[in-house]
Amino acid sequence: MVKASLLLRACLLVASSSASSFSKPNPNSKLHLQQVLVIHRHGDRSPITPLKDEDFWQTQLPQSHVLEGIAKGTTLIRPPEGNPIHGAHGRGPFGQLTMMGVLQMASLGERLREELTGTLFTEERPLHPNRIRIMSTDFHRTIQSVQALLTGLFEGAQLEGPAIEIDVRRTNSYLIPDPQPRQFPKQLVLESHLAKRPHLVEKEKELNELAHRVTDALQEHLGEGAMGVSFGIGEEKSQDTDDVNAKKKRKRPLAWAQLAEILICLHSRDLLPPTLSKQDVDEVNKHVAWRWFENLSHPVLAKSAMWKFANKLVEDMEQKVACVQKREEEGVEVEEECDVEEPVLCIYSAHDSTLIGLLCVLQLEQPETWPEYGSYLKAELIREDIDGDSESKAVQHWVRFSLNGQVLRSTWMRDDESNEAAEMVPLSKLSEMIHDEHDIYCERTGTKLFTWKNGALVHTKSQ
Repeated sequence: MVKASLLLRACLLVASSSASSFSKPNPNSKLHLQQVLVIHRHGDRSPITPLKDEDFWQTQLPQSHVLEGIAKGTTLIRPPEGNPIHGAHGRGPFGQLTMMGVLQMASLGERLREELTGTLFTEERPLHPNRIRIMSTDFHRTIQSVQALLTGLFEGAQLEGPAIEIDVRRTNSYLIPDPQPRQFPKQLVLESHLAKRPHLVEKEKELNELAHRVTDALQEHLGEGAMGVSFGIGEEKSQDTDDVNAKKKRKRPLAWAQLAEILICLHSRDLLPPTLSKQDVDEVNKHVAWRWFENLSHPVLAKSAMWKFANKLVEDMEQKVACVQKREEEGVEVEEECDVEEPVLCIYSAHDSTLIGLLCVLQLEQPETWPEYGSYLKAELIREDIDGDSESKAVQHWVRFSLNGQVLRSTWMRDDESNEAAEMVPLSKLSEMIHDEHDIYCERTGTKLFTWKNGALVHTKSQ
């Protein structure tokens, strides 16, 4: 498998050498959309952290007949051994997709159908279950979100033929940046190391009182087990944090990720405690976004957390290219067989942390705001053709990224003319970038501490 992948990348590099530029297609070329990958955040949910008013949050969830309706025409593919349960999974009515979330995701499905009709799907090649592939983390809210999305994508019609498979096999281990346990045992050590950088420590001290004030204000809302919830990059519960707060004779505040998710849920329903304001909500959310981007923007952590998923996305596109090339060489009907072997639309149902992790590992522009419920990252595989003597010939395959319809530039590649970050990048160069190696050194001694190489994180030496 590794040899085949290397050969495929070599072929792509040969093809790319004939292009005039690595930053944009030739203006005289024809562009053809071959495949679209959509990675979306789930819809609106109840808070993950248990709160006291369980009955209220239960009323926010869709009724059983709604869930049965959106599940029609789909089937789950799970591993025999099951998947690990994540700390952000939720229990009871908490961490669950709400009725508002169902409607959001159905609307997203309709939006995707409108965007892709006439480009990816045409009268000759219409939208069909055989032409799509679905994967999801094994959370109720992500599975139900993509089921709702499919009702909008297919206009709510009863799907004919075999059920659409939603693959959740081992997805909890690599479709999120903070799986429990981590993909690599030393990732938590790396997270702790990066969290101790002076500018991060200083920022935490600066906002420590805010964390305590918001936690205190939320005490009347917190349910049983709220303080034991643990998730997020750099926010796993640790004995060190407990010891520090014990010495100060004050309770440990809730983790920033918890504070943000509780405030968002309460504020959207006008349930904020009277001592908290919209400004507090914004300040907490701004800090959480800053922390996540500040940590995951480091290439060693970004690849430790998200390389496996990012590499899968690249390989999906490489396989689509290889399939089409093979069929063309064999002189057979290309589109139909390749659409089945390598679907033209791949949908991944995941989380906000997934989107943040991918933005960082793919080195894309950071959005102005945190990805809201139902946000989606889209990767478009675009084939560049030039007219030959008798037929068109592919000279390059490009990838363009967008978030909620807004194109995101790739910060690691520059336009040859303007020197601005590129809006489209060659698939071959994207594959190279994904496989770049990175190191972290001790600033004091110069000793190498961590290495990312050959798809693995190595902790070389303690500081």
